[in-house]
Amino acid sequence: MKILVYYPFTPEQIAAFRTLAQQQGGHEILFAEDEASAVAHAGEVEVILGRFPPAVCAAAPKLRWIQSFSTGMDKFLFPEIIERDDVMISNVAGLYASQGAEHAWALLLALTRGITTSWDNQKQKKWGGGANIELAGSTLGLVGLGGFGMEMAKRAQGYNMTILAVDPVRTEKPEFVAELKPTNRENLHSLLARADVVMMACPLTQETYHLISTEELAAMKPTAYLINVTRGGIVDEPALVAALQNGQIAGAGLDVVEKEPLSPDSSLWDAPNLILTPHRAGASQHRPRMIFEYFLKNLERYLQGEKPIAVVDKRKGY
Repeated sequence: MKILVYYPFTPEQIAAFRTLAQQQGGHEILFAEDEASAVAHAGEVEVILGRFPPAVCAAAPKLRWIQSFSTGMDKFLFPEIIERDDVMISNVAGLYASQGAEHAWALLLALTRGITTSWDNQKQKKWGGGANIELAGSTLGLVGLGGFGMEMAKRAQGYNMTILAVDPVRTEKPEFVAELKPTNRENLHSLLARADVVMMACPLTQETYHLISTEELAAMKPTAYLINVTRGGIVDEPALVAALQNGQIAGAGLDVVEKEPLSPDSSLWDAPNLILTPHRAGASQHRPRMIFEYFLKNLERYLQGEKPIAVVDKRKGY
């Protein structure tokens, strides 16, 4: 079997993949530094680890398994993959959840404690601050209770928050979550109406595109905050800008937008009480090592005839 590694691993990490492949049956590792070399190798490979653009997949008739480096699959499930029932794809579900949750809380605390206002005042040598909202004892609403949602919920325990959640798959409620219901319009609107903070923790699919729009923002408390660090298309951006301008919600923090990078003409830049970060929630000094270890472990499973971890339902998108 030939295995294509198309990801910027170190020489030492590539050597580790080669050692594993040899030990598990004399398999061969091919390494691609760019798309052209990946396409050149594609006709021989059964496995792709890392990047898998359409041209590479189309040139790989023997392909049976792809290991993606992403959690969200909305940008990767193109026809060359979806229509091939003989090809399975795994993501790295939960791998970036810890740092993602930290980033969500960083955005929230910057909003509730007026950090950006204080920072602006500091640069002007002004002694003054902004909002002073205490989170302890408030209610957190989680839209999604997978890896990201669970990490967000764990951090909420430290603030003695009541945790409400909706999720389309999870049915077993963790002890520290007060309420878990299936994701539907009625349950979502009920959660939004009661939450002081709403954090998005769901993948972007056909069902979740613009899940938070005009009606949902209107259902939220005027004192509530919205945080999204997962995928930009989940939140209807014009509706969010209008809600912020009209004071329908207290503020929002976004690490993701629908079209990245954000256009200089976007109204998000000037929306009041909005903090934007450039899709950095999944970043960490540990990320390169984490991806390597995850890939190595899943490749070992595959070579031993086991089903890889986190195989995606290509038609559902998660």
